Amino acid sequence: MKRFMKVGYIIALVVSVGVFNSCTENFMRQNQPTEAPLVYAYPQKDTVYGTYLAARVAHLRQDLGTAADYYVKSVNLGADTPEIIGTTYVLLTSEGRVDEAAKYAKTAYKKGDKSNFIHFVVMTDEMKKNNYDEALKSLHQIQDKVYKASVLPLFESWIYAGQDNPEKALKSLEMLKKDKSLVSLYYMHSGMLNDFFGNTKSAQKAFDTVVNNENLELSYRSLQIISNFYIRNGQKMQAAELVKKYYDKNNQPRMLKDLYDNILRADAKTEQKLIDSAQKGEAEALFNIGTIFRGYQSDISQIFTALALYLNPQHDVALISMADLLENNLRYEDAIAEYGKISSQSPIYFMAQLKIASIYMVERRNTLAVKKLEKMLEQYPNDYQILFNLGEINRIMNQQRTAIKYYLKALDIMPQTAKQDWTVYYALGMAYERNGQWNKAEEVLQKALKVSNRHPFVLNYLGYGWLQHNKNSNEALYMIFEAYRQNPEDGHIMDSLGWALYRMGKYDDAIKVLERAAEYLPGNAIVCDHLGDAYWQGGRKDEARFQWQHALTLKEDAEELDKDVIRQKIKNGARTPATINFNESLLVERLKTLNITE
Repeated sequence: MKRFMKVGYIIALVVSVGVFNSCTENFMRQNQPTEAPLVYAYPQKDTVYGTYLAARVAHLRQDLGTAADYYVKSVNLGADTPEIIGTTYVLLTSEGRVDEAAKYAKTAYKKGDKSNFIHFVVMTDEMKKNNYDEALKSLHQIQDKVYKASVLPLFESWIYAGQDNPEKALKSLEMLKKDKSLVSLYYMHSGMLNDFFGNTKSAQKAFDTVVNNENLELSYRSLQIISNFYIRNGQKMQAAELVKKYYDKNNQPRMLKDLYDNILRADAKTEQKLIDSAQKGEAEALFNIGTIFRGYQSDISQIFTALALYLNPQHDVALISMADLLENNLRYEDAIAEYGKISSQSPIYFMAQLKIASIYMVERRNTLAVKKLEKMLEQYPNDYQILFNLGEINRIMNQQRTAIKYYLKALDIMPQTAKQDWTVYYALGMAYERNGQWNKAEEVLQKALKVSNRHPFVLNYLGYGWLQHNKNSNEALYMIFEAYRQNPEDGHIMDSLGWALYRMGKYDDAIKVLERAAEYLPGNAIVCDHLGDAYWQGGRKDEARFQWQHALTLKEDAEELDKDVIRQKIKNGARTPATINFNESLLVERLKTLNITE
């Protein structure tokens, strides 16, 4: 089967990461089934059992805002077990309702909840209220050795900053230098703290260390903060050159270019300090920890990101990170709301708008996606990503000629940094093929094959296409086998492999592979059709007719079916196909290099 792939662009956030162990339990997906109940009713009266049941149903359905409301009601009505209270304050925090969460976190602590997370919530809430003594008191109640060696000094330093105690703040931060994985954090926060206290020379030294040491990681947020410092201290061109260095190397440069342009327009006399309060500094610390968790515990990452936004709601990188986390959890409307909070003046605004359009595409809200992208194109008439995405949405809508037009425009203005982006060639090849222009499709797909270093999707698509057009049989078979070796768990590639075996006349082998493909893609019309054909040639007539009938009811890839042909097969059966011509001995020899057997 010709592999269909939606090509999108992820957020280019280069973040500082390190080894960090969590002692916090995962509450967000506690006991969740793969499918939520279809009945979703709320109690007409507020009873303990009714509100708790409503909370659980909403929680299972990932309607976390509603779940939090009902957990709060159930606790207030008397369902005050440590487990329920714990779930309540964690959900409230993840939803950004930190002031409410702090109240229930304190209650949970009194009832014996030993979670370290309680103290992060309370500390953040006390920081918001300028209650620095209480924030410090809560932080010092954490006893875990890992936290005490890394997180505590970082958070502690900004509490001392709030108390206007630079000596304690900087001394506490020194603890981070003992852990090599946290050295980048140390220098960034040393720069921010010294800048906060007016120690310009020390701040300059710390920031210059981050910039000049190739072993230290430099995130996009770090670029924002350091360039802001340089501008305010009469080093605007140094700031511009710093961002341009990464803009020239990055393959998704728009938000870097917008940051660069903002720097050129900036005035040292009017430039505002990004980190001008202890709360904003603590927000940076919380976001840094959330980033560390992002790769392997997204729920905890979301919680720390929510805490950061509670202290600094204008933190644009935290906003787009939170939106992306919500999007990854399929909470599309919530994600759109977060993306929409990003100011049009922010260099991240473009990326946020592009992500909204991508969500519309995923949800098949195609009209909204087109409107959003066309509006963006008015503002950015020669933007590669917008043109590419307009090609994608038109291809999905089966407007292949329009899709081809946008893909070709994207290729015309492709930036140097995107020259190795094989996906645009791949997508253009698909559009040409679906528009009946196989010769052009073949040429572009071969380009994609070269640029992608023989990516399995391209191998599969081009190999399958050649089989369909009875061309280059030996190479086509080898390519499909190679795609399977690279990605043996992909249902589309399994289907191509099964179909290749079918065309080779190896019906029993084809049935085995196609049955497995059907397990991976049970709703795919093409797979069912292929399996029906294989069953028929294998003598399993009733099963063949069942698969063909089932194929007519399925929607996935249904546009590729000729339904009249299938109805004829149901009535009269399938003709014995002419097997493709191939050199079996050559193929066997070549397959040995792939370390797979037929």
